[in-house]
Amino acid sequence: MLAGSVRASWSAMSADESRPLSGRRARPVEKKPLPAGLARDLRDAVYRLYAEADRPQLAELARKIAEDNDLPGSPGKDLIGKIISGDGLAGQQDTVTVATVLAWAAGCRDVAHVAEQVRQLWIAAATAEPSATTYDRLGWPIGECDPLVLGVHPAIQVPWEVTADVLPRYMPRAHDGRLRELVDGMLADGRSRLVTLVGGSSTGKTRTGWELAQYLKNQRPGRWRLWHPFDPTRPQAALANLANAGPETIVWLNEAQDYLMPPDTALGERIAAGLRTLLTEPSRGPVLVLSTMWTDYWNTLTSRPSEPGADVYGQVRELLALSVKVDLGDTFTPAELAGLVGPGVDVRLRYAAKQAESGRITQYLAGAPALEDRYRTAPPAARAILQVAIDARRLGYPVALPHALLEQAAPGYLTDHDWDACGDDWLEQALAYTAQPCKGARSPLTRIRPRHGEPPSAGGQPCYRLADYLEQLGRTERASVYPPDSLWQAFSTTDIDPAATVDPVVLRRLGNQAGSRLRLQEAIRLYLKAADLGDADALTSIAGVLEGAGETVGAERLYQLALDGGSVSAAVALAQRCERAGNLDDAMVLYQRAATRGDGASLLRAADLCRNAGDLTGAEALCRQAVDRRVSGGLLALAGIRDRLGDDAACEALLEQGADAGETFALQFLVHRRVMREDLAGAESLCRTYTARGSSEAWMVWAGLRERCDDFMGAEAYYRQAAIYGMPDAVIALARMHAEIGDVDGATNLYRQAVDLGSGKAWRPLARLMLDAGDMAGVEEVCREAAHRGQPHLLFWLAGLREGSGDDVGADELRLLAADHGDMDALHELAEVRVEAGDPAGAMAMYLRAVDLGDRGAGFAWARLLTAIGDGRSAQQLTRFGLTGDGRFATGLDLGPFNDLLPNGTGCGLRRTDCRLCSEMSDRDPGCRPLDQ
Repeated sequence: MLAGSVRASWSAMSADESRPLSGRRARPVEKKPLPAGLARDLRDAVYRLYAEADRPQLAELARKIAEDNDLPGSPGKDLIGKIISGDGLAGQQDTVTVATVLAWAAGCRDVAHVAEQVRQLWIAAATAEPSATTYDRLGWPIGECDPLVLGVHPAIQVPWEVTADVLPRYMPRAHDGRLRELVDGMLADGRSRLVTLVGGSSTGKTRTGWELAQYLKNQRPGRWRLWHPFDPTRPQAALANLANAGPETIVWLNEAQDYLMPPDTALGERIAAGLRTLLTEPSRGPVLVLSTMWTDYWNTLTSRPSEPGADVYGQVRELLALSVKVDLGDTFTPAELAGLVGPGVDVRLRYAAKQAESGRITQYLAGAPALEDRYRTAPPAARAILQVAIDARRLGYPVALPHALLEQAAPGYLTDHDWDACGDDWLEQALAYTAQPCKGARSPLTRIRPRHGEPPSAGGQPCYRLADYLEQLGRTERASVYPPDSLWQAFSTTDIDPAATVDPVVLRRLGNQAGSRLRLQEAIRLYLKAADLGDADALTSIAGVLEGAGETVGAERLYQLALDGGSVSAAVALAQRCERAGNLDDAMVLYQRAATRGDGASLLRAADLCRNAGDLTGAEALCRQAVDRRVSGGLLALAGIRDRLGDDAACEALLEQGADAGETFALQFLVHRRVMREDLAGAESLCRTYTARGSSEAWMVWAGLRERCDDFMGAEAYYRQAAIYGMPDAVIALARMHAEIGDVDGATNLYRQAVDLGSGKAWRPLARLMLDAGDMAGVEEVCREAAHRGQPHLLFWLAGLREGSGDDVGADELRLLAADHGDMDALHELAEVRVEAGDPAGAMAMYLRAVDLGDRGAGFAWARLLTAIGDGRSAQQLTRFGLTGDGRFATGLDLGPFNDLLPNGTGCGLRRTDCRLCSEMSDRDPGCRPLDQ
């Protein structure tokens, strides 16, 4: 009776155009924040009906209810609003009445069933036990937050005028309009968003986020709060409280790499998984997760590793696939610069616009020139501790640099003369110098002060943070510098942390850095310390050093010890050894053992073994396990097996699942399959479907499809859509298309846009464009700028042009400059040039520089050169034992408690009596092998 009555009256009402239910709109009802539980489930059920009915006016709903005597309740306008928003538990009949009318407005087929479901939810909520806790919103009202505490850089002060405001008046840029549109969309649909602001140091990322928070505060006064997790550490605070994050909260993740790629990658993966849950649960929205990170970190976290088992950021990558990435260019555009003049513009902005080079306004405002000047003119001891900080950070040490690390490592950075000239209070004076603010910006080295109630860090000793700008500057300038032994020794010294809280994973990663530079003894020392602190994977790393030195028996024993200690990497390493030896059964067992210990990628490795052996059934079973565990690449691997079995329908269904989940290449494979079947309409239909879901990749695929069909206008339109999503590859494709039709200016501007979006792939076509136009001065300027911004290979390419024109000296100079900026290919080329010129010593000097950059492969090239010139002994020393800190050939390895794994127990590792090296030692080992063999 109820359903029939409502249907009739509702139909009549819908036909009455003079009184439309959803005509002139009042402000939509918004959900009240509620803790997880039955009351929130009831609110969500009613609110979903309200949304599906297109948010009708409350007054119209009240009038409709009043006119229908068959409805069980008669709530008025205000009570209807409370029922929809979840503001308290109204009466059962009134709640069912509102749900019934909304169900008809939404076009539900079985209104009676919907009404009964709501009634049951009401009964469950009304009879539930009272919750032991109440909803406790995280964070603080935005208006009570301090931007400096959140990480916004204080701005410079101009020489002639002191400004009271810490921050200059904000001048919106192009990306701000896009961000505000995203916030408006979030407020309209109630769905949560993840926004990541990506750019270099001091490009305005944090200030942009702060201004977006102000915009949100003004849109919903008094409603939104900002939560900045930092206590006791950023990752720990995020993981501990993420499950409590609820509606109308900004989750502030400044320097998001600190949360998503901590030394303990498993911790970062759990945080990423929690954020994904937060973003995808409608009942917890709307939430704005606002993060910032450097471009290099973004590229690392979003790139799929090529090596099996190396995917330690799978959850993070899937999280960032949900993110709206907004790139902040290093420079202001000409139009933005033009807006920094005239009255009403903050005096600091006007000053920066005149003084900053190449439109680098935000960097100048952040005090970059003063920071650089302070660094370059520092007294020897102060410069030493800054270089310690720079080297520690570029090698992977965490942000907080302990006092003891600076104290123990700095003397190795000083000459004998400078060290002798230092007084007893040298460290205090150095820290005082580096602590001075730079024109209102952060000091070069800032002491990290725990807040009230926070635990002291690093065993109670002070810790310091290096200024971002100096860190970025130092990464480039000191890329080819091998740090002194004092730094490596300080890394592994227990005095760095009296509380013995050194993270063993950090030590192992630092060991990897030493190992990549062929300082094998330093690597082993760090691995041993990590193993002492309980890191079983560190034993795997020592085994890898032994295996590289040719001690396969000792390596296998260490791998087994690590495996017994729970090391996943040892299981994978042993499995790969078995696989190389053709022992596939044992390899399968070991891969599955690694999988049971949490390494899902090993399931796919085991599946590869089955597939290569022709066992598609076994491979499919393993791939299904990987899919069940949400292993990245599992859906694609399973789709490939179904394809080999001729099951096209299952293959496509799996690829669609992969595309839905954001799996790289899944959508491309789907489109490719349709193209191969000459089903272009089906391929475009797929692209249309995924672009409608907000997939930026779909726009790129669609554009490429149109371009292959010679529809250049369509391709350009779709590339532009992808570019709107901030995809640099789309901008590069547009630039290429403009270059192909002779629009050099348009192509140049587009390549520049791609560069500002952080793309390293845009530099070379930009330089080629200028080369084709005969503008050699422009080519050189672009190549030098690219090197300054982390792309030294352009200098190497320019060197080739110089050499081609007969300027060998100029080519050599450019290759050296490229090497100074970290280009290993340039060093290999220089080494080959010197070999051809009969200068092996010069070639070996180039190989040493490449090794110091972290190019372990240069060591093997060096060893081949030594063998070629008849010095096989040195070649074997190099490949077996690596180098000492000062670049000499090491004479052995000391494994500490594991020396008994070596054949003579001395650390030499050689086997026969005619070992020339051992003949020089006091205790000649009768079991050594000649180094020449």
